[in-house]
Amino acid sequence: MNEKQMINCPVCGIKFIPRTFYPEESIFSTHDGKKLSGFNGYISSRTVKPPEVILSTWITYCPSCNYILKFVKEIVRKEKIISKNKESKEVREKYNSYYFGFPYGDYSQHLKEITGKVKSKIDTELKNLNFEVWENLYAIDDNFKFLVRFFANLEHYFSQSGMGNDKNMSNKIKRLKLPKDIEISLIQLNNIKDGIVKGDYELSDDDEENIDNILVDFVLFLIKKHVSPLISKKQLEEGYEFIKFEDFEFQIKNYLGNYLYSNFNNDPSSNKQIRLFMNNLFKEINI
Repeated sequence: MNEKQMINCPVCGIKFIPRTFYPEESIFSTHDGKKLSGFNGYISSRTVKPPEVILSTWITYCPSCNYILKFVKEIVRKEKIISKNKESKEVREKYNSYYFGFPYGDYSQHLKEITGKVKSKIDTELKNLNFEVWENLYAIDDNFKFLVRFFANLEHYFSQSGMGNDKNMSNKIKRLKLPKDIEISLIQLNNIKDGIVKGDYELSDDDEENIDNILVDFVLFLIKKHVSPLISKKQLEEGYEFIKFEDFEFQIKNYLGNYLYSNFNNDPSSNKQIRLFMNNLFKEINI
């Protein structure tokens, strides 16, 4: 299936993408006049007539007038395979299948096609974000070392984003256009990190809580920034207008959710953040 070819109903004339195809049981005649039935048209009996070709049919229906349409999908041809190291009396028949240009794909195939393309784009984008360096921060128990490594990662991200020339961390944080609460937290934590380096600051309980939350909050922001354009409705407007966005959303949400839960499974508190993030992400896309 290389193209999204629509079916033209011969009764009402509507063109449509079938929701699904159903295999129809096939009936075949034998040389002695009897009938044999086989699912998908595959019968290995030598008595089937004609012996060279067996046809199977797939059916669907018109969503407008419910007219039943049938299509030949598979042609099965019998061939004798002779092994060089076997005597002729050991020769057995082998049945091989050949598929002849069935151009129609059903809804689920096209949904799988577009979600596969989008998942590939998301995967590439997430790899470019280098999640591993952020996830490795969970292994750091010392909060000061955590802050030093966190902001080192952030500096690397700024450098990749073309903001490496600005030496002022607060300015670069503001240029990210973060949600206000995350922006304030990052600026505060950067100041705290600098204060600890100078030896004139000790972490408070609020600081500890802020540190516990900032990693997931910031990484989820990065995902939203880089992934949102890839999962918008525009993906379905480029030849996939017949796909329901709810179905597309369900597939992508499962994929992205599994990715996030597996990457942040070291932090039990992240589960709630991820759930809220996923709901808000698709809610904003639907607006």
